[in-house]
Amino acid sequence: MKRASVLFVFLVALVFLRGTCSALVVSVTVYAGKAVYNIVEDVYVYGRVTADGVPVASASVALEVLDPTSSPAVVRTLSTNSSGQYDLSFKLPSEAVAGTYAVNVTCNYGGGRATNTTSFGVEKSFPLLIAVNMGRSTYKVGDTVGIYGNVTLGGAGVASALVAVEVEDPGSSPIVIRVLGTDSGGSYSLSFQLPSSAPLGTYLVNVTASFGDQVGVDDTSFQVKQVIAADINGDGKVNILDITLVAQAWGSHSGEPRWNPKCDLDGNGVINIIDITMVAREYKA
Repeated sequence: MKRASVLFVFLVALVFLRGTCSALVVSVTVYAGKAVYNIVEDVYVYGRVTADGVPVASASVALEVLDPTSSPAVVRTLSTNSSGQYDLSFKLPSEAVAGTYAVNVTCNYGGGRATNTTSFGVEKSFPLLIAVNMGRSTYKVGDTVGIYGNVTLGGAGVASALVAVEVEDPGSSPIVIRVLGTDSGGSYSLSFQLPSSAPLGTYLVNVTASFGDQVGVDDTSFQVKQVIAADINGDGKVNILDITLVAQAWGSHSGEPRWNPKCDLDGNGVINIIDITMVAREYKA
């Protein structure tokens, strides 16, 4: 009877030991791609799951990102790849608060459970910058005016920023007021046609960008002139292309193969030093 009791205790212990040995030692790591992110950047987190030191494929990893107030900012369930690795990229909303964000991960696998944590910072200290450029520096009445530029924050293009564009004529009267949105790279563009009644002179272009609680401004200008005789190729500016056209017709008279009436700026029937001088007066590199 005593031997039977000892045998029973031995069997129970054996079963217990087998159950204990069957539980795997699971480990999960988690890292942030950078210590500090700007609010416009994509945040990147990654890690790995192992069981008894061996990478685990298709393991589920519960990931939670808490903002500085301990409120959940991101909650995801991820799956590891064939190397036991997982990763996630996400963008925080523009209204997200600055400070330290905690990343908590949990993995249950093969009867084992593992947790880990890391953190990263978020800042909004970079100024919002907007640049504005003109398609040309000089236009004539009836031309289509081109305006373009980009919005950046910390050197990165800002998508979906709002850009207010205002164009004022020489009398300071607004002729164009538009609100645009930047594309995925932070760029914007606008084109409009100058009316036949547009006055000649200097037009001011003012742009204002807004994103979250930040604002950026910039300005530029362009000229509206009468048709410029020295603009031989009609591109709205006088440069080396116009000089080249005069040079090609140099010394020619009406009726000759190289004759170009647009190059005869003084109308004397010959392309000479007078015409090249008239182009040089309006020349802009």
